[in-house]
Amino acid sequence: MNQDKRVIKLIGALNVRELGGLQVQNGRKIKAGKLIRSGRLSNLMEEDIRILHSKWNVTTIVDLRNDQEIAEHPDMEIEGADFRKISIIQGEMAGISREDFGMDIIDWAIMRAKSLKEDGGSEKFLTKMYRQMAEENGCQEKMKEFFESLMKHQEGSFLWHCTSGKDRTGVTGALLLYALGADMEIIKEDYLYTNVQNFEYRERLLEAMRKRGAKEDVVEQMRVLESVSWSYIENFFEKIRKQYGSIEQFLEVRIGLTGEKKNMLLELYTESE
Repeated sequence: MNQDKRVIKLIGALNVRELGGLQVQNGRKIKAGKLIRSGRLSNLMEEDIRILHSKWNVTTIVDLRNDQEIAEHPDMEIEGADFRKISIIQGEMAGISREDFGMDIIDWAIMRAKSLKEDGGSEKFLTKMYRQMAEENGCQEKMKEFFESLMKHQEGSFLWHCTSGKDRTGVTGALLLYALGADMEIIKEDYLYTNVQNFEYRERLLEAMRKRGAKEDVVEQMRVLESVSWSYIENFFEKIRKQYGSIEQFLEVRIGLTGEKKNMLLELYTESE
């Protein structure tokens, strides 16, 4: 599928795309204009707000960030949209929040990358985050709340986001696609498309770090932090399988997606091709 067709181009938000058109089970596909994943909405321009309101009819916005992140960078208001906070990972987990303590984004990135390097690296940090989302009861409770919000939503588009729209948004997006019956190749393609959508932003940031004097091993830590790898999702699913026997069991037992509720999701968000 041409992924570019799903991209929603906004000036003030990263990694915005809808899931409409993705194939799921039994010859069905996700309805256009119903499910949108993105990065944070704190820097939206007036035109961005108009697009989300008028063109995409966004009526539900779920913010997966923690309290600190939301306080630092609150979402812009969108007329008619119901905002819900579902903090997948609560607390001040270093590296999730983009608080810069008075520094500009480049100085913050260099400081953060150096800290990650000293603590085992960005890959170790991200692996730990995905493991936390798979194993911790509090994270699972929030995922259940996320799916409950999906089932309560009716008219318009349902938009959910974290900071860069890649990790917490990526995990919930992967679980949602799985619940709707998408195969792993579809899930993988959507998850990894973050690397394409965020490419220009990431490369500008890395080049600015170099110009500010950051060494290449430090720049590499930020490149990993601002990217996604399918291994993170594979590990996430593997942790779930070990704990619950299968992803299906996890969705039914822990998330509450019985056969009836799965059918509700299919009715709300998919249609025959």
